[in-house]
Amino acid sequence: MKLNDLLTANEPLKRLSEKRFASYKKMRELVKLRKAVEGEMEFYLSEEQKAIKTYAELDGNGSPVFLADGRLRLKDMEAKIAFENEISALRETDVEGISPITLCESDFRTTEDIPTVDDMIALEGIIIFED
Repeated sequence: MKLNDLLTANEPLKRLSEKRFASYKKMRELVKLRKAVEGEMEFYLSEEQKAIKTYAELDGNGSPVFLADGRLRLKDMEAKIAFENEISALRETDVEGISPITLCESDFRTTEDIPTVDDMIALEGIIIFED
């Protein structure tokens, strides 16, 4: 699986973690999965910050400068291309050691706890939803 898949799944995984489950075993599996994903997120954010410090225009305090629309102001066109390439390559990094878990309707205490379709799509690859 790619790091980008985990970036997509991170927020839906947090929402899923807030649901009520019928099985303690499933909750533990979810806790282990969430910790693994959070570790990868920390790695991504750390590497992203390094790229920002390298390619972004910095103010007098060493903080990145943002444009009015919220985008990062990069030093020049070469920096823009290098930044985009570095972030793209980072997102395509293969992630190992994260095993998907399987959930089915009976694992949830109530049907209200079942994730939305959008969340299920975002969680593909780390959660296997079975009938």
